[in-house]
Amino acid sequence: MRSAFVFGVFILASAAPAAAEDANALAQFYAGKTVTISVGFSSGGIFDLYARILARHMGQHIPGKPAVIVQNLPGAGGRRLANLFQKVGPHDGTAIGITTPGIVTDQVMQAEGVQYDLRKFHWVGSPADEVNVLWVWHTTPVKTLADVREREVPLSSTGHGSPNYFVPRILNQLIGTKFKVITGYPGATEADLAIERGEVSGRVSGWTGLKTTSDWVATGKVNVLVQQGLRKAPELKDRPLLPDVGTNERDKLVLDFLSLVPALGRPFFMPPGTPPERVAAIRQAFELTMKDAGFLAEAAKGQLDVAPLSGDTLQAIVMRSFAVSPDVLATAKKAME
Repeated sequence: MRSAFVFGVFILASAAPAAAEDANALAQFYAGKTVTISVGFSSGGIFDLYARILARHMGQHIPGKPAVIVQNLPGAGGRRLANLFQKVGPHDGTAIGITTPGIVTDQVMQAEGVQYDLRKFHWVGSPADEVNVLWVWHTTPVKTLADVREREVPLSSTGHGSPNYFVPRILNQLIGTKFKVITGYPGATEADLAIERGEVSGRVSGWTGLKTTSDWVATGKVNVLVQQGLRKAPELKDRPLLPDVGTNERDKLVLDFLSLVPALGRPFFMPPGTPPERVAAIRQAFELTMKDAGFLAEAAKGQLDVAPLSGDTLQAIVMRSFAVSPDVLATAKKAME
């Protein structure tokens, strides 16, 4: 009995220096370095806001306390950033990305231009999940999706990988709406300006961002037609979720598959090939930042939701998307053609 006790003490004693050595190695690596958070959209949108607030507080929770900066890499609905992370990295633990969760659906559906494999990415976490909404400007003469079956409604889009591209196209194919999706806007700011200028009538947005980056919701300038997500926004209980508008069981399953996208919220990730101990350190730093008083105060001031999802939770949602049945996937792909 005494020998077992001594052996246990020896194991604990030897493990403690090993853990300290790992922590020291991480601190030595990050000390004096710069961690860059790359945003797949132009500045000013909700993804950019989350990234910049995170950057102001996360460095103090990373071993070695590196500087943390933000850069914007818009293009192709977020695919440009994902492709760069796959091919270029850097893969050393100094790169973090955030872009639309639509890049997951993009890969699952084998969209053109996808050169990344998100199953190999390292998912850090998300400040909160999200509900996307397809909405139109208050002066647009449509009030429901049924009205869009009768007249064409132009929408702005940031690119193929974004829900503001594939959600209206899926609805056109499955329920006969007449949305005209106009791509080429580099980010949410430009897509929203196009609506304000009257170039288009609306788009798909994250509900949180729509409420916090303008006064349009507060002043009644937004008419939500349908919601995309695993839950309804509390303020929109009378607006349908995507699966609610499907006309048969197969179409409902397709729309349910697409509803997984906003469940990822504002996902932060690291390139494939990043050393696991550095991924673990960044994940821990992210979790600590989500409880940081300064971060929470800034998020509250900006009216940003904070209900964090862990990296493991994001990984599970991503893998669930890849596990969709061949029939559902074929129907979704056909609808997107």
